[in-house]
Amino acid sequence: MRVRRIAVYDTSAKDCHITAQALLECFDKTGIAAKVNEFTGSEEFVFDFRDNHYDMAFVGIGSMLDMEAARGVRYLDENCPLFLVSSITEYALEGFRISALDYLIKPVTAQRAKEAVERAEPVFRN
Repeated sequence: MRVRRIAVYDTSAKDCHITAQALLECFDKTGIAAKVNEFTGSEEFVFDFRDNHYDMAFVGIGSMLDMEAARGVRYLDENCPLFLVSSITEYALEGFRISALDYLIKPVTAQRAKEAVERAEPVFRN
């Protein structure tokens, strides 16, 4: 079975970890192997994304700099399922413009992560 590679970026280490744990929990419940890499720096995130293939990316949005990181994902891989995570809805329209698959409100729960991932991973659907 192939391991899903997931990148999670958020400038808040706490929020980044909460999102990563929610994703690991939802993948674990389905029996699908997943490896989640956590990033708190936008440059580190984009450079790693450039050098490695990820099956999906979750980007915490709190400023336009974070939105630039999301644009970087889209520039590097136009087909990678991209999910935006924020505590505010201000960036939702911009997420639509860069073809984000979903917009999750913080804190991300395992159930909400599952709902988002279902849009990209047909194996999650019942």
